[in-house]
Amino acid sequence: MGFFSRVKDAGGYVINLRVTKWMALDQVKGSYTQLANITRSIFNPEQAERTETFEQALQRLQLTQEEIDQRQIEFTRLMIIYILVAAGIFAYSVWIAYAFKNIYGFFMGFSITIYGLSLAFKYHFWVYQIKHRKLGCTLREWFLDIR
Repeated sequence: MGFFSRVKDAGGYVINLRVTKWMALDQVKGSYTQLANITRSIFNPEQAERTETFEQALQRLQLTQEEIDQRQIEFTRLMIIYILVAAGIFAYSVWIAYAFKNIYGFFMGFSITIYGLSLAFKYHFWVYQIKHRKLGCTLREWFLDIR
């Protein structure tokens, strides 16, 4: 080991010429791969293991028609409550943006509004399935029936 090889080793620590380490390309690549996998799983949903009709599910779960009607009423009420809460939070976030000129507060309220509307969508979709007595409805069927 000569003097120059030691200087070269020490210089490698002082002047780092490995650009991939500067930019953390391994971490960026891992993040991109993970994001791509999540996106694929969202747009390619898993298929159900079993296929059964609405009546078969009622028998399997031992539910009566009165219980189904009660659930439909509960889901409708929850849907309305979530829509009203989402509307209230959205109005409040608009007021925050207007009165206090706080755009971050508006975005926080808007995101909570979107969450409330997604819960309202979920309960409305369940009510739709109960009304039509059909499991496994697609979003297209649901959307075309609403219009």
